[in-house]
Amino acid sequence: MTIIWAMDAFEDNKELNQKMATYLTRLHENTGADILPVYLLRENEIVLPSYEVPTWVTDHSRTAEALFKEVLEDYDLPFLLEPKVIPHASQSHAGAAETLTHFAERIHAEMIVVGNHGRQGFQRFLLGSFAESLLLESAVPVMVVGTHATGKPVSSILFPTEFGDHSKENFRHVLNLAKMLNAEVTLFHCIARPIESLFEMDTRPKIYNFKGKMLTLEQIVEQQVEYQSQRAHHWITWAQKEGVTAQYQIDSSYKSVDEAILEAVSQLNSGMIVMEAQSGPMSSALLGSFTRNVIRKAECPVYVITRHFYDHPEDRFTDTPAP
Repeated sequence: MTIIWAMDAFEDNKELNQKMATYLTRLHENTGADILPVYLLRENEIVLPSYEVPTWVTDHSRTAEALFKEVLEDYDLPFLLEPKVIPHASQSHAGAAETLTHFAERIHAEMIVVGNHGRQGFQRFLLGSFAESLLLESAVPVMVVGTHATGKPVSSILFPTEFGDHSKENFRHVLNLAKMLNAEVTLFHCIARPIESLFEMDTRPKIYNFKGKMLTLEQIVEQQVEYQSQRAHHWITWAQKEGVTAQYQIDSSYKSVDEAILEAVSQLNSGMIVMEAQSGPMSSALLGSFTRNVIRKAECPVYVITRHFYDHPEDRFTDTPAP
């Protein structure tokens, strides 16, 4: 197993890099993974032809590699592979992200770890550019470590899910991840509030047309909790057959999804959140406001199963069959 540590070696973010180093150490200890530090070196002055690399670029890259090694010495990670500097000619973060994901595919990496400064407003440029572009481009799952991460052990994983068919594919991956990390899994589902009631009367409960039946909001919630709990029990049995301890939590507070997820993380003391890139209403936009807010505010790493992860399904999840 190879994990890429995508690091901005020469920006003043030592605290964030140290947090990533802590999680990478645990990943290495739990999985025996090879950790490859990678720095993307942008060449601003020239568009490089694919058939020829000028000598000055080679020399520049070697200098950057030497400096990169010096930076990495601050984190005392003797298990790291020889750091890699990848020159690229792109002037955009999307182009840099594409360069990195192509490299990850070429070396058969199974994860990319990247930092997120959690800035807002105009300063959100970093997440709104490279980290977010990487999540959009990558065919390899991306683990984002933010400034709010506390460094707690990854002994429990929170998996927000819609329980749909696509989620089954992701849950296979979550189970494999949980087994590698010796972690428990909590399935987390938010019940969506009906958009509008059919009758708005002050003297009677609001009535909704729900799947062809006229029901009160309380009746809808009761039905949904029962239905989703049955599905969750089925998945928990699946996890148990794979040797993974699992539980579930159904949220019917009608809070925003990101707020509900962050509260669940705090309540359950989760050490990692696994987010689905494609799973019905919860991810109608890959990095809509709720996903972005979770990544920005989470007190633990957010592991995103990216939208391109299933481009080569024959290579995925061969060890854990569906129930």
